[in-house]
Amino acid sequence: MADSRMAGAQRRAWLSAALLSVALLVMPLLVWLLLPRPSPVMPARREPAAALLPPPQPELTAPREAEAPPAPPAPPAPREVTAASVGPVRGVVLDPEGHPSAGAVVNCREPPGVSASADGEGRFELPSEADGCTATAALPPYGDAEPTRVAAGRDNVLRLLAAGSIVGEVVDPSGRPIEAYLLAIESFTPAGSGAHGSVNGRARKVSDPGGAFRWDALAPGRYVLTASSAGRPPARSRAVDVEAGRAAERVRIVLAQGATLRGRIVDAASRAPVVEAQVELDSATSSGANAISLALTDANGDYELEGVPASGPFSVRVRHQQYMAKIVSGLDARGAQSTRVDVELRQLEDGGAREELTGIGAMLSLSSGRVIIAGVVEGGPAASAGLMAGDVIARIDGRPTTDLELADCIQRLRGPAGTVVAVGVEREGRTLDVTIRRDVVVR
Repeated sequence: MADSRMAGAQRRAWLSAALLSVALLVMPLLVWLLLPRPSPVMPARREPAAALLPPPQPELTAPREAEAPPAPPAPPAPREVTAASVGPVRGVVLDPEGHPSAGAVVNCREPPGVSASADGEGRFELPSEADGCTATAALPPYGDAEPTRVAAGRDNVLRLLAAGSIVGEVVDPSGRPIEAYLLAIESFTPAGSGAHGSVNGRARKVSDPGGAFRWDALAPGRYVLTASSAGRPPARSRAVDVEAGRAAERVRIVLAQGATLRGRIVDAASRAPVVEAQVELDSATSSGANAISLALTDANGDYELEGVPASGPFSVRVRHQQYMAKIVSGLDARGAQSTRVDVELRQLEDGGAREELTGIGAMLSLSSGRVIIAGVVEGGPAASAGLMAGDVIARIDGRPTTDLELADCIQRLRGPAGTVVAVGVEREGRTLDVTIRRDVVVR
């Protein structure tokens, strides 16, 4: 028992010694953690001298247009060098005297559709695909520049050709001069590839005791002129070829005395006279220019139109603001001094047709010397016969339209209701011959 007590006393002694050792080790650590520590003393910072500072660098910023700079493009794949990589084709257009020609239109024949306009100094720039093309330039009233091969990397020059002139006279059938008349360009076919459509219909009044005229500043090409004067319906010149820088002379136009058209205009429903209705020649020329003054109906609806053609088909248009316009076609004085036609007008209706005529119901236009159907009236004789816009009219009653002016074609297709006309049409390389019965057409 004594041994047991001695063993317990020894264990307690050892435990106390161990605890005292641990306390001696922990106490310094607790003191270091709990007590405040002084701030470290740092040596003063010395600023470098200004001469030793590096030079300021520019600040780099992203472009304002973009939120972030775009990724660099991928390098292009190697390709064959073509015309598209040689750069634009540049040059200048000059007039016949060597002056810059502002506004001239430069066209490539190959490839088609490549064109440019000359600036105020006559300079032009074609896209790179024009390199090596054959180009020409057009600017009325000059002739088109001679076709020239143009290339990138050089200053190409296109020179317009000098304008020409027509010199002639207008006389009556006996050769006596007509002193005052209206002269107009009925048709024009340019010698080059330029577009001069605006020349058609150009007109001027001429007053000369000898009936003489001179028309300058004309682009080279083939012209047909018309002349007309009071009481004398339009007449045409022969086809006149105008060359660059030269005058086509001895052109003569003969104006015959016209006939007088008389008649009465009445209301189709009430048969009452229509007062102050206008009666005038219609489509007497392709240009629309003629010197025949319109006639007005009097209180009885009577009118007299002086200067209608004495022979051959012609048409008149009758108009009044309260009535549908009416084109009366197929008229012919047959060499007499006068002829008569009475006309009935139908009153206008809201939303209704505004014009009435007898014919085939086709609208014609001229393109590159060919007579083209520009449109047909729905339900009209031409549409019923299968004609359509874009068809080329090649013959009318066996007569080639190449021998006729546009106004002649219009008059030959018109005519009294119930009569027929034979028309030869070209479409997509095929020729169609159709016979069409004329009828009343409203539009």
